[in-house]
Amino acid sequence: MSSWSSRVKSRMKKLDMTQEELARKMGITRGAITHYLSGRRVPPLLQFQKLAAILKADPAWLQFGTPIESKQNSQKIVTKKEKSVPTQRPIPVLSWEQVSEFMNTKIAANELEEYLPNFCTDKSHWYALRIKGDAMTSPLGNVRSFHKGDFLIVDPEKNAVHGNFVIAVLPHSKEATFKQYVVDGGVRYLKPLNPQYPITQIDDSTHICGVVVGCINEF
Repeated sequence: MSSWSSRVKSRMKKLDMTQEELARKMGITRGAITHYLSGRRVPPLLQFQKLAAILKADPAWLQFGTPIESKQNSQKIVTKKEKSVPTQRPIPVLSWEQVSEFMNTKIAANELEEYLPNFCTDKSHWYALRIKGDAMTSPLGNVRSFHKGDFLIVDPEKNAVHGNFVIAVLPHSKEATFKQYVVDGGVRYLKPLNPQYPITQIDDSTHICGVVVGCINEF
């Protein structure tokens, strides 16, 4: 799957749109557009929605690469061949206490009260979490960092490998935690990006509840 910045570039190319033109329509500097296209920064949620509108693209596809079901297909009779078209679902925003219940399908749909606005996926088990605290905010400006209030998009079916950012539930804990998954010499750890917080060694009693596949700024 290509990155979201690659999909932005492909839409710009298709629309024959320059960086200067995109920056003007977005109401931001060309420098900001350059940061977006290089993948160094992710647009805030409202900016991302505006970006999708300008590029005439579905926000979910632009961000995550999920397939798009066209309005034309949704309005006509579905044939046998078209039954394979994935159904787009809004991404539910869980509380950190709900993660384990959601993984065990103990949460009914009517109990999920919040969804990410304008973002959908064909993955039925993807969910979102709102970051709290600063354990994953790095003091270094040249590394990936996550901030309080940002939304994490989580794929619970993806297997974690060294370096992934994961959601996990530690033994005897009622709520999930967000850390980087690190394997060193066969020993597994959950590592915060903020060095003020400790690294935690884990074993099979720790439940990895998914791998973070996207992050959206709240503002």
